[in-house]
Amino acid sequence: MKSFTNTIDIEAPAHDVYLALRSVDGYAAWLRHSMVYRGTRAPATPPDAYPTYEDSTMIGRMRGELIEEVPDRELRFHQAKRSGRVDALIVYDVTDAGGRTTVTRVGELTTHGVYRMVEPMFVRMAAAESARTMKALKAHVERAS
Repeated sequence: MKSFTNTIDIEAPAHDVYLALRSVDGYAAWLRHSMVYRGTRAPATPPDAYPTYEDSTMIGRMRGELIEEVPDRELRFHQAKRSGRVDALIVYDVTDAGGRTTVTRVGELTTHGVYRMVEPMFVRMAAAESARTMKALKAHVERAS
């Protein structure tokens, strides 16, 4: 398992940031495609249920779900390839900092089988995508506030 961390300050209330992250069906509105990330599809989810989704990536589809949350403070997502050869945990820590919000995103990537040989490359790409996601989140939430 390899991990990477990104932190960013967003000029918006923590609740707004939390809602943007929890609403995976809305990612298409603010998270553009890249060489690695090609979009998120999420079925409609009842408000009291944890959302599920599927990310299209350069290594194929990754099924994901919100597995744990503390409203306005923390979200934990799990993603994996159907084969089980790539597995990721993504944790967002959302902290109210007096009118602005500090967001820390920690990703933990685990590879198995043939993917283990290219794990360093996957980690670099995932870390770059993490930074790109945080910048896009900041732009989206600040624009909406």
